[in-house]
Amino acid sequence: MSDTNNSKPFKTLNRQLTILRERGLDDAHAKAKRSLEQIGYYSLINGYKWMFLARDSNGNIIHPEVYKDDASFDEIKSLYDFDFELRAILYRALLKYETMLGAEIAYRFSEQHQEEHAYLAMDNFSRNPQQVSSVVGTISSLSSTIKKYSDRKGKNAIKHYVNKHGHVPLWVLVNFLTFGELNYFYSNCTPDIQLTIAKDFQHTKKVSYDGSPQPAITPNAIMDINQMVNIFRNAVAHGEITYSKIVQRTPHMRDIKVAANIRNVQLKSQAGIFELIIAMKAVLPRKNYQRLIKDINTLLKEFKKCFTPINYSALLQDMHFPNNYTDIW
Repeated sequence: MSDTNNSKPFKTLNRQLTILRERGLDDAHAKAKRSLEQIGYYSLINGYKWMFLARDSNGNIIHPEVYKDDASFDEIKSLYDFDFELRAILYRALLKYETMLGAEIAYRFSEQHQEEHAYLAMDNFSRNPQQVSSVVGTISSLSSTIKKYSDRKGKNAIKHYVNKHGHVPLWVLVNFLTFGELNYFYSNCTPDIQLTIAKDFQHTKKVSYDGSPQPAITPNAIMDINQMVNIFRNAVAHGEITYSKIVQRTPHMRDIKVAANIRNVQLKSQAGIFELIIAMKAVLPRKNYQRLIKDINTLLKEFKKCFTPINYSALLQDMHFPNNYTDIW
């Protein structure tokens, strides 16, 4: 047994509740104990306490930590539940876009490069000298994916095509790629393929809106959207705190705003949930985007009663929602 002191020793559920009550959460009792047991102190409290902590006149958290006078365990749990449901809503929309992007890449790349294993040839990607390393990385990733699934026990589509046909068509392979890999694939495509895919997204939107004209979607807009989606897609998939997540290195939103037909709206320089929704408006078909908006509005309406007015306003601010957000989308 080590003699090293443990700076974060194990604490029983009852001790955890005592600590929360000592810091000002008077409702941390039996119901709260069940929540801690099912979720865990770290995921629930350390993840979602920040909105409810007392701060000094400069807005800095007071140490040792204490909660605001009106803070409650129930509100912290409500924020956790809200974020859980938000991730589920976003996942549906992001997965739809991911599926569309993969299908577009597979079709347009294969249309132009019809030889077997065309996606493993550097000459079929961007010739920009600054992208050589990225192109090599994409090809290596594709090759590794094929090998990984070919070597796995049991049946899968990649293994089937390797054994029966000696190669894996891109329209099969894309279904095994992460969104990050699709993102790099698109960014490393030749400009003509990028442009064709961007035009396809515009056409798909036009059809979904009964043929009404739709703003142009540029390859830059697609790449900027991909960068944003990649970060939120990972957060949603891994259960990260999502409602307040921001993209530290946000691309310029100009092309995305044009594609979404939102020109006179001020967006944050570091994208959050609202900017992500605007990005989805730029690329999703009408039915899928309207489903996203409906679900977000229903979620906000359902949880509004769970927060004090001040905390509900803070929630919207953390999501970057402007006061007139319903008029914008």
